[in-house]
Amino acid sequence: MAARARRPPRRRGFGAVLLDLDGCLIDSNDAHARAWRRALERFGHSVAFSRLRKEIGKGGRELLRDFLPPAEHHFLASAMGAVQTRLYLERFDRDVRPFPGAAAAVRAMRRAGLPVVIASSADRGALERALRRLRIEDAITGFTCADDVRKAKPFHDVFSLAIRRFRLGGRRPVAVGDTPYDVAAAHQLGLPCIGLLSGGFPPKSLASADAVFDDLADLWRGGRERFA
Repeated sequence: MAARARRPPRRRGFGAVLLDLDGCLIDSNDAHARAWRRALERFGHSVAFSRLRKEIGKGGRELLRDFLPPAEHHFLASAMGAVQTRLYLERFDRDVRPFPGAAAAVRAMRRAGLPVVIASSADRGALERALRRLRIEDAITGFTCADDVRKAKPFHDVFSLAIRRFRLGGRRPVAVGDTPYDVAAAHQLGLPCIGLLSGGFPPKSLASADAVFDDLADLWRGGRERFA
């Protein structure tokens, strides 16, 4: 009898999600860019919205390196970041909206047994405000943010901390983000990253992502088979 060809082993699905906040759960990237523009103006710098918008997704200190001389960055980056956060939160209820179906997708992931950790370059105050708006505090495993690490995205620190803190290393985690900085941060760790177009970045900027979907609801609806 001829030997039966062996089937290749089925690839195990992703068992945990490291999810970005801005541009994935909430439509906030434009609001962040406007707040950065106003914050920089208060310190004597006029930067076009279009230039700032391309940098949204980076941590505040990382973003400011492109617009400040080194000495000013060293002494004033933290103060500028605090002003930006205050200006952003002042207009949060007016300017920021949850993406349709995003919170429902997170709850569905939780029901499917997937740990979901928010891994964001936002500071803690902005992140917690968003979680209350989304009403998903009980659906996520936890979060990491810019306040927890020395370097935020495009560096890998918020992702690597999330994996260690919530013991996700053995679960084959996947990052989900809307910016090239999410992809870069994830790939520094050898971590796969799924890109979302909901944050307004052009598709070509997410060309290095392992897959691309329209938004989080589309990922869960059309890419459910990718998860364990």
